[in-house]
Amino acid sequence: MIILSIIILGGCGEIGRYIAKDLVQQGVNITIADIRELEGKRLSKKLGSRADFSKLDIRDFDKLVEKLKDFKVVINNIGPYFEFGSYVPRAAIQAGINYVDICDDHDVTNELLNLKKIIERENLTFLINFGASPGLTNIMTKIGSEKFDHIDKLRILWYEDTGETIGLGQLMHWTHIAMGKVPVFINGSWSKLKALTQREVINFPDPCGSVPVFFVGHPEPVTLPRYINTKEAVCKGGILPESDVMLTKIIDKLVWIKNIKLIKLISTFFLKILPLLTGKVEDREIMSAFRSEIIGIKDQKEYHLLYTVIGQVAKLSGTPASIAAQMLLNGEINAPGIFPPEGCSELDLIKFEKELNNRGIYFIKTYK
Repeated sequence: MIILSIIILGGCGEIGRYIAKDLVQQGVNITIADIRELEGKRLSKKLGSRADFSKLDIRDFDKLVEKLKDFKVVINNIGPYFEFGSYVPRAAIQAGINYVDICDDHDVTNELLNLKKIIERENLTFLINFGASPGLTNIMTKIGSEKFDHIDKLRILWYEDTGETIGLGQLMHWTHIAMGKVPVFINGSWSKLKALTQREVINFPDPCGSVPVFFVGHPEPVTLPRYINTKEAVCKGGILPESDVMLTKIIDKLVWIKNIKLIKLISTFFLKILPLLTGKVEDREIMSAFRSEIIGIKDQKEYHLLYTVIGQVAKLSGTPASIAAQMLLNGEINAPGIFPPEGCSELDLIKFEKELNNRGIYFIKTYK
């Protein structure tokens, strides 16, 4: 049996397309796996001879496992992650294949970290949270933290412009992280706070400007304190226009029970009217921003070090996953276990940043 290179689950999505394109441009043979056959065949044809398509419904667990056995690395781009939980990772374990994802849900991240012993026993490597946030935010935090003698606070701050192409999975993810209570790490311990509280206006680099952000449920507060010694790790996020945030707050108050079925129903409805709510996108430059703020002591002085990356979400989320998968494929990362970006000792941060730069993604470093 010939073992193929990389399979991308959900490869027809906006982020999946970026992953596929980057891998092909780097000379990697890929298979795009998706339930959307017509779109998948068009995409693989557009990408050329290094790409092919396989129609796959991941809900058939046994077929998923058998399919994964033909590959060296799987990139899981099936969202929202909270809907499927550890479903795909468990299939990857059973298939004996190394794994990469862009998981951006805090509860699923906790669930995945609990698979550590099983993954180590099977001598597999799982790289999780390799998107924009989490992902680039974790890498920026890790790079910045190494410049300090002592760290007091880690703050992840981001916003996304809904003028970008938004799919059902993305909208369901926002509903999930912006309602109820979300995890924070404060005073050296984990706790939960109400989502979309403690509004704060952040001044991002041009052309982004000042954007309001709020507490949201993301993986960074779950993983960062495990690998970086700090008293605090929090995540605040927002979407533009801010009226969409206010609408989310209203829905949160009106809807008492928030199971997956209801979240999907709500998200499907608002996906149809989102263009009306978003406003005239031609009146602004569509851009999103992700920031890591490290507050601590260096040479007995307090410093606030900021790393920011700006761009379109699909590219900023897909590129790190592609680079991580290539490092796995090339044997640059071999350690068995499950690792977020800041927790992988074999991840060459200098090389990773250089690879990002080669693709036009740059970290903007400033002091506050």
